[in-house]
Amino acid sequence: MQLKNLFTALFLLSVSVSSFAQTNKNSLDDRQEESRKQVKTTTDQSDFKDVEVNFLLNYYNQDGDHSPVTGGRGTEQLDNIAPSFVVHVPMDSLSNLDLNFGIDIYSSASTNNIDYFETHKTSASSSDSRAHINVAYSHNLPKSGNAYSALAGFSKEFDVTSYHLGGSYTINSKDLNRSLTLDGLYMSDSWKLLYPFELRTGTKWLKDDVRTTMKLGLSYSQVFGKRLQALFSAELVSQTGLLSTPFHRVFFDDAFAFADNKSALRSLSHVEMLDDNRLKIPISMRWSYYLNDFMRVKAFYRFYTDNWGITAHTASIELPMMISSSFIVSPFYRYHTQTAADDFFEFGTVSVSNTPQFYTSDHDLSDFNSHKVGLGLQYSPLMGIGNFKSLVRKNRIAQFKSIGLRTAYYKRSDGLHAWLVSLDFGFTF
Repeated sequence: MQLKNLFTALFLLSVSVSSFAQTNKNSLDDRQEESRKQVKTTTDQSDFKDVEVNFLLNYYNQDGDHSPVTGGRGTEQLDNIAPSFVVHVPMDSLSNLDLNFGIDIYSSASTNNIDYFETHKTSASSSDSRAHINVAYSHNLPKSGNAYSALAGFSKEFDVTSYHLGGSYTINSKDLNRSLTLDGLYMSDSWKLLYPFELRTGTKWLKDDVRTTMKLGLSYSQVFGKRLQALFSAELVSQTGLLSTPFHRVFFDDAFAFADNKSALRSLSHVEMLDDNRLKIPISMRWSYYLNDFMRVKAFYRFYTDNWGITAHTASIELPMMISSSFIVSPFYRYHTQTAADDFFEFGTVSVSNTPQFYTSDHDLSDFNSHKVGLGLQYSPLMGIGNFKSLVRKNRIAQFKSIGLRTAYYKRSDGLHAWLVSLDFGFTF
């Protein structure tokens, strides 16, 4: 299902970033700056850095007409509101604790069609919520100049319960201009096998109810003078177990003639069947180049391949422009193209007479290209937006430090389109 894929993709991206970086700013410049802040350990509270708290409010809306819940045809409408908190706590001058917790509240016309053929539909996941929490600990080693981190997390929604464990180790050069990071992640998803209404006959269509993901990543970053910084990363991701989505339908070619006959289709649906092993290999490069004091260029390219037959290319560019000392405008653009998985079939094209072992009509696994264009705004005055008494530390002044807005429009060649809006309120305590 596209929502599950969205959550997984966002999670793996956030883990990849947090396991390499010591901050939550997703910027190579911030990572390099943080690695330079290695000082003598202290436990004096007055010497600690501020606790940073970011409140994020994200809204996502999509629509399309290729829902895998109804066999590759039908609405893909989805609304998701996701408030969350990101908390960065310096435990001493060498150690940090990062917390990320929140909730996703979504409604989906697509998943409401799990009971598509039932007269009185009551699909449990037509509207639902997902709660999540992630904890990461990082520590700089003063003698070697290296660093390590450990992380753990948990999430829960109606039909999926997930937990993950991971860590990383970073080797820094003596001048702190180069670093090499090895990171790993283990993730387990336990699913409630909710089949389409008409296929709840007592048959165990899928043999597994647990999905296991293991990731091993290697990244190298380097500062090339005052203007250019670069990051190279490669990952190996292995997934086993339940890789099908239990309530995704597939219709064979005997259903093609009845595409608009709901009563006839009822007896012709099948549960999606996918291989229980998948190996993914993404390789990427990031560049950050300062053109001048006013503008810099942030570029990204990723090559992706897997053993399901998908090959993909993704490229993006962002141009942060400093309009004033406190206001930054960042237009960005992203392009993605991919080939279809070997086992992808359009509605009504799977052969009844020569049925393959695996089949899906999920257009996330189809051949498509996509465009994403957007704009980011950030307002962060040197003295902050406002000050107030700290609730965390005595005799300290807390600060409303920054506010950010990021919005984007996404369009895919198969008709799927989406709007994304994100608000970020930054505080220090």
